Amino acid sequence: MTLRHWLQSPKQTILQIFILSLGIAVFFSIRLANKAAVSSFEHFSTLLNQESDYQIKPTSSKLPVTLLRELKNVFGSMPVELIPILELSATSPSKDPNSTAPRPLFQLIGCDLIALQNLQYSDEPEDFSMNQEENKETLQSLFISHSLASENKLKVGDPFPLVIANELFDFHIAGFIPESKSRPKISSRLIVIDLPLLQDLTHHQGQLSQINCSLPEGTSRDLEKKRLLETLQKSQSQLGGFEIFTSKDQRAKAALMTRAFRMNLTILSLIALLAGLYLILQALDGAVVRRRGEIAVLRSLGVTKEIIQIHWLTEALLLGLTGGLLGSLLGWGIAQFAIRSIGSIVNALYFTTTVNTATLDWSEFFLAMILAVSSALLTGWWPAHQAAETPPAQILSHEFDKSPSKGLFQSILMGLLLLLLSGLLSLAPAVTLFNNRRLPLCGYIATLLLILGGGIFCGFFTEKLGLVIAYFGKFSVIIRLAASHLKPLSKRHYLAASGILCGVTMAAGMLILIQSFEKTMQRWISTVFQADLYISSADYQGSSLEHHLSPQIWKSIVQDPRIADIQLITSRSITLNHLPTIMNGIDIGFLKRHHNILWKEAPKNDDFFNPEKNSHLVLVNESFLERFQHRCGDHIIILTACGDQEMTIAGVFCDYGNEQGSLFIDRTHFANYFKEDGATVLIAMVQPGVDPEQLRLQFSSQFPGLTTLTNRNLREEILRVFHQTFSITYALELIGIIVAIIGLGMTLSNILIDRAKELTTLRALGCTQHTIATAMALEGGLLALSGALIGILTSLGMGSILIYVINKQSFGWTLQFSIPYFSLAILAIAVVISGTLVSYLVARQNSLLKVEIHD
Repeated sequence: MTLRHWLQSPKQTILQIFILSLGIAVFFSIRLANKAAVSSFEHFSTLLNQESDYQIKPTSSKLPVTLLRELKNVFGSMPVELIPILELSATSPSKDPNSTAPRPLFQLIGCDLIALQNLQYSDEPEDFSMNQEENKETLQSLFISHSLASENKLKVGDPFPLVIANELFDFHIAGFIPESKSRPKISSRLIVIDLPLLQDLTHHQGQLSQINCSLPEGTSRDLEKKRLLETLQKSQSQLGGFEIFTSKDQRAKAALMTRAFRMNLTILSLIALLAGLYLILQALDGAVVRRRGEIAVLRSLGVTKEIIQIHWLTEALLLGLTGGLLGSLLGWGIAQFAIRSIGSIVNALYFTTTVNTATLDWSEFFLAMILAVSSALLTGWWPAHQAAETPPAQILSHEFDKSPSKGLFQSILMGLLLLLLSGLLSLAPAVTLFNNRRLPLCGYIATLLLILGGGIFCGFFTEKLGLVIAYFGKFSVIIRLAASHLKPLSKRHYLAASGILCGVTMAAGMLILIQSFEKTMQRWISTVFQADLYISSADYQGSSLEHHLSPQIWKSIVQDPRIADIQLITSRSITLNHLPTIMNGIDIGFLKRHHNILWKEAPKNDDFFNPEKNSHLVLVNESFLERFQHRCGDHIIILTACGDQEMTIAGVFCDYGNEQGSLFIDRTHFANYFKEDGATVLIAMVQPGVDPEQLRLQFSSQFPGLTTLTNRNLREEILRVFHQTFSITYALELIGIIVAIIGLGMTLSNILIDRAKELTTLRALGCTQHTIATAMALEGGLLALSGALIGILTSLGMGSILIYVINKQSFGWTLQFSIPYFSLAILAIAVVISGTLVSYLVARQNSLLKVEIHD
């Protein structure tokens, strides 16, 4: 029965499957892109640590090479292989000095290549060896992946220049990193260099990023591993200055850092799917209408209600399976584009990732299929119930559709209750989950209830609109026909209006969020970014804090006579309450002279600006307060190279570039606490009469390892990243509107089938095809108008929840609420015109239906 009707109405069947698959595709693509970004970090960690049992990493700065000898002495006769590693990042040199675009980022691994041969796993071991006799003249050699060589058509011996730690180096390709089918695929952005060479080139002599500890295979390996951990923990208390990790710890850390971000996008994708579920419900309900006569015959032949209901749920199951499979395929394709946007966000907020493709993940595929099937079954339950309740020998009738809708979700009181619950939930705090990560769960539930409540009010408004239109029915047959079907409103009309409202609310709510974010960003940029030049290492991108400017370079820039004033910022990652955050040392005098900070809560006195009183005073951004649940005036304990330091939060500033939280202390005290006196970023004011752009070009030419931006360049780059960040939201908006309009068309098509008798009568009375189509266009246009108007009003509530609840609890950012009046007007007009046009086309195609008479 199902397959026969699917074949008889192939277009509508394909449309149903496509709509469900589109919602699943959005969910699946975002999940895949999110997982790919995190997996890039996990994959790199696996490659780096795959042969090791434990990794030793510094609590601050770098590990001293002398730690190797000290650990050897502690281990004694234990068969432990120590593998020293220096991990840095690099980038390609800029081919155009005038360009300010980000450069490709590489991950450099410096390791002892000779010792590494003992752990060789490649089927081609000679690939990872370097013939020293052949490379005496090209000692600056490196190893790249086969994929990078393939992408850029590189071969052994080719030059491969890199910018590392502000300096340009001319490397040559010595060979390729070995690969094996039994091992993870090598990232195209991974480069391996001999450890002593990398240390010498980057002035990291005697420094390491980590030490991997490996035990040989054997029957007593588990006991040896336990003994090794106990020895390391004992050494940790004696030697200090390092932490002990496993590969699992590293992967869990990456997943933990981005879990709230990934969950936010996942839930937003489910809101996009909600519009599709309205449509699936309409489609299945319409199928019941079209087949009611057939169902009645089956009931007359003795088929039970239970069998009819099972049949209908089976059809919903088939729809879910087919839509899920197609949606997964579409989602995999969409993920290849979404990964660029998500990757840039992860780079900016969390950690460096070089992922540029999303692979098919079977766990995510099964999750998408479960969602598709469960969504189809959920929306198919009510139509299945309706089909089962069809009495024997009942045929299609006009009165059946016209019966008033008195269900619970068509009650205005229920609408008020849902809106009230939405308002109360929006006041609830975030839910604390997984290692102190906070999730705005109540905010998401409030959004869902708001959309459901708005849908009820949308149907109520459409009925009132029908009464108003009916007043003008005496002037036109078309108006009279359209108004007659809007009072009272059928269930399918309610569903169509609610579907449009859902799409409009989602799109308009996102527009409000984006407009508010952009206005806030522009205010922040105009306040904070007032300097002439912004200088950093070329490989300092987003969350990467590894590379500081070399002392020779930044001191040369500081002493340049064309520089009037300069701010030196030193940044480093620290851990507070088991969560990462960023500590910055800044020149307090520069801050006081130029006031380039946007205060959320300014310091109550001038103690922070007094070097003699500010040794234990810090400024923090809003994200820090939200992340660590502190207030201005609270005391916090920070682990430094000089031990634990108790500091007091003196003020709070606005910052929209860091979700992990930032702390500012005086640069002098930062150097004392962390034993660092470098510079991560330079912010410079030039002398009067000096052209910042000319100075930027000169610095770019003189120091090819730097990224130098003028005020205008930086603002453009910030806004570019901002719009790239919201590119996914634009797609969600478009999908929601498309689904809602298609839903309207399918609903009206089902209604026309239900009105077959009426259409025949109207044709007999002389109504033309154009008259009937125009009346239906007016009916559909009024539904679209109700959905657009109530949807935009509902979006004001959704925008408020997104800005003041979800965004605040997720990222700690306070945004300035702003309504994009012009964009909302364009959205409403587009929805009404699209709804009217689709209604006319559907009605014109179906207005010649012939009624079937059943005896």
